[in-house]
Amino acid sequence: MTDLALAPIRPFRSTARSGFGADRRGTVAVLTGLMILPLMFSAGVAVDLTRATGFRAALQNAADSAALAGAAAYTDAAHASAATATATAYLQQAEAGLPPNRGVTFTITPAVLTNAAGQTTGYTVSVTAQAQVATTLMSLVVASMPAIARATAENPVVTVNATLGNWKSSAADANTIYWYVVPPNGALPAAADLHKLFTNTGPAPTSLPSIQVTAAQKIGFALQNVTGGITGYGANQYGSPQGHTNWLYSQLSPPSASAYPTEPRNCALEVVVATTSNPTPTQTGGSCSAATPALGTISCTQAAGQTVFFFWNDMGGGTDDYDYNDAQYSLTCAAPPTTSQTVASAAPTTVVLTN
Repeated sequence: MTDLALAPIRPFRSTARSGFGADRRGTVAVLTGLMILPLMFSAGVAVDLTRATGFRAALQNAADSAALAGAAAYTDAAHASAATATATAYLQQAEAGLPPNRGVTFTITPAVLTNAAGQTTGYTVSVTAQAQVATTLMSLVVASMPAIARATAENPVVTVNATLGNWKSSAADANTIYWYVVPPNGALPAAADLHKLFTNTGPAPTSLPSIQVTAAQKIGFALQNVTGGITGYGANQYGSPQGHTNWLYSQLSPPSASAYPTEPRNCALEVVVATTSNPTPTQTGGSCSAATPALGTISCTQAAGQTVFFFWNDMGGGTDDYDYNDAQYSLTCAAPPTTSQTVASAAPTTVVLTN
């Protein structure tokens, strides 16, 4: 019998790793997944907040512009409705250009400012606009975020001081100067809207009345000329008969366009702004000009801190002398009265945002 060699018996060893710590790949995957969720949410929150911030900035710009537009239209107590309509129209137009939102609502409030003495010092338009901005990932917590914008603009009342220069009292024509607020539509003023400054048919005034308007209002001037109204001489060079009334308006181009439509040149008005080197300018005279003065009508927004001189030639006489001394005066915009919303040291002469 052949003896069989027995193979040594080896102990069994498992090839599988035991314990939870043996293979960590699944655990890392789970932890990574758990971390991604808050990271994604945080990124979504950042996106939503950025969108909301951008929307608020756009809404604030719209509110600011609407308040300024409304205040510019608020020129006296009778124009409160016009101011509200102007601001409303601006907001409605601006709404279409805003980033996506769930609708904008707004309120517009006009108000009159007065000082301690009860004087009107300005007109304000306040705008409050609000909307809801839809969220994205933040919608898991909140569906939308509010956006609110507030703005107040003031159209201050300013005083325009008129100073009489030279008035040729020996003129043969009768002349009267009126000031008026230029109508928004550019039309000529109605007779009721003309305010007399001075005339050469009576004694020269010792002082001229001050003109109170809002900063944005344009002031124009009308020269009422009566051919031979003081000393008769017949028809003038431009065909106006003895005793005829001619109206010249500083807003027209040329100012005599209504009285003498066949004369294309400006033979009626010179306007000069005073400077440090020339504080009391004089007229040039001697001829007509091809151009109408740029400051034939002025506002204190336009001429803040300036003194503007006006020199009229009434175009009268058998032969026009082009002397531009038939009515001379200057205008200076004074600072508006102090209000609770106006700092005296920086009193505005234009429509400004106060809030």
